Amino acid sequence: MPVRRSPLLPCLLALAAAALTVPAAAQTRGWLRYADGNAVSGELVEPGRFRSDRFGELHFLSAEARFEADGAPPVATAAAEAAPSPVPITSGWAPSLWSVRLSGYWEDDDGSTTSDAAIDFEATWRRSAGELDLAINTDFKVVDGDVDNNEQTARGRWFHDLSPRWFAVGLAKARRTRMTIDPLPALDTLLLQGSLGLGARKEWSSRSRSRVALGHDWITVDFLKYDLRYRTHATSFLLENNLQFSPRIRFNNTFYGYLWEDGSWGTDSDAEVLYAINETLSVGLRHEYRHNTVDLDLGSYHKLSLTTRLSF
Repeated sequence: MPVRRSPLLPCLLALAAAALTVPAAAQTRGWLRYADGNAVSGELVEPGRFRSDRFGELHFLSAEARFEADGAPPVATAAAEAAPSPVPITSGWAPSLWSVRLSGYWEDDDGSTTSDAAIDFEATWRRSAGELDLAINTDFKVVDGDVDNNEQTARGRWFHDLSPRWFAVGLAKARRTRMTIDPLPALDTLLLQGSLGLGARKEWSSRSRSRVALGHDWITVDFLKYDLRYRTHATSFLLENNLQFSPRIRFNNTFYGYLWEDGSWGTDSDAEVLYAINETLSVGLRHEYRHNTVDLDLGSYHKLSLTTRLSF
C-alpha cells in the first residue's frame, strides 16, 4: 500500500532551512562607555545616538565614547586572544583626568598697557567612595612693562561619599602673592586656608553634575616682610557646576560665598565656557570674580580672558 506524505512536510523543512540561514540580529543592548571611565546602560538607536535606562536619550561622538554590546566572548577565546601582560600593581587609586589650562588677556587703556597670563594644572583621582582633586596655578599680571601681581596657588580637595547623594568635603589651600599697590611698598603674603563641610550632589547625566556644600573655613595670612600675621574664619557656601550642554559645548563654574566674622559677605567665582575642537583640545572664555575674599582683597576684582584647555 503506498505511503502518502503530508503536503505540510516540505513547507516545514523549507522554513527551518530559511531560519538557519538568516543572520543574527545586531545586539543593540549594552553599555555606552565614555573616555573618562563613566558608563551608562541602555540601547543603541543608531551610531552617535543612545537611549539610556537612567538619563534618556544621549548623543555622543565616537572620539568621546564607544558602545559595548551586552555579553562577553567565551573565556577560552578571550584568553587565547589576549596578549600576555605583566600583573598590574593593585591600587585603590586611578587618575581619571589630567588637564592643563592656559588663559590670558591684553588691553590698552589711555596709553597704559596691561597683560595677564595664567597656567593651571589640574588632576582628579576617583574611587568608589571618594574623589581627590588637586590643582596648581600660577598667574602673572604686567602693567606698563612692570610685574604688578605674581601669584602661585596650590589646592587640594577631598570629597568622601556618605551616600549616593550626600558627601563630606575637606579643602587645603596655600597661596603666595607678591603685588604692588602704589604708593605703598610691595606686599609679599602667604595665605593658608583649611575647610571642612557637608554637601549634596545632583547628577543630571553621566557627564553633567552639580554640587552644593556648606562648610567652615580657617584662614591665616602672613605678611612676610613685616613679621605680621592675621587670622580669621568664615562660614562658606560652595556651588559647583560641570555641565555638558552638547557633545562639544561645556560649562564649568566654581562659586564660593563667605560670611565673615563681622557679618560682611565675600565672593570668589571662576567660570569657563569651552568648545571642544577634539577629544583633547578645547577653547573658550574664562571669567574670574573676587570681592572681599580670603586674600583680604576688600575691593572687587574681575577678569575676562581667552582660555585653552588640554585634557588627558
